[in-house]
Amino acid sequence: MNHTRGLLSSTQVLRQIFTASVRTPRVGILSFKLLQNAPQSRFFQQSRCLKLREYRPPVEKPPINEAIRASFVQVVNDEGDLDPPTRLEDVLESFDHAEFFLLQVQEGDHDNPPVCKIYNKKEVRAHEKAKAKSARETKVIFKQIELNWAIDAHDLSHRLKQLSTFLEKGRRVEILLTTKKRKRNPTVDEIKQVMQSVLDTIREAGGTQTKAMEGEPGKQLRITAQKIN
Repeated sequence: MNHTRGLLSSTQVLRQIFTASVRTPRVGILSFKLLQNAPQSRFFQQSRCLKLREYRPPVEKPPINEAIRASFVQVVNDEGDLDPPTRLEDVLESFDHAEFFLLQVQEGDHDNPPVCKIYNKKEVRAHEKAKAKSARETKVIFKQIELNWAIDAHDLSHRLKQLSTFLEKGRRVEILLTTKKRKRNPTVDEIKQVMQSVLDTIREAGGTQTKAMEGEPGKQLRITAQKIN
């Protein structure tokens, strides 16, 4: 009969019930596993991009005074020779700690005690200051000044003052003389005046050219100068 064609047989109904009962938990388990594994997979992907910082062990300074871990030490005397092994306590009691300190300059071993030397605090500070000053003096700071051949008198005066200041501070200065786009071309007299003003300023500041000029006057010219020590 036509009205029975849309009905399912008992076998089909049972098949759908049992199929649904079996598939439903599988889908749930699968979705749970996907949710569980998704952040974990992202974690591993992100962990691959992580960069471990390189471990740098702290720099250990030589021990001084009571920080020296030894019962006996050998002290370097004024002649540069080693005194016989002496108790550390006796050595520490032999000088004024306000003015001197005992520094371990060489580690000891099973047969020999550590080697130490008594230093004057003021002399050490003076030596460190002189060393820092020498490092600052040897480190020359490079400066550059750019000038236009057709520069006006006010701007030229300002740039020349900068040049003089840099040279007096001992800095190496590179003066770049050039033309600028959309600016008028300089006259021959302007070129001579600007170039002579730069050279006069270098000489008056006690400077000298450290290498030959590079370029062509009126176009692009490079002058490098530094103060004479």
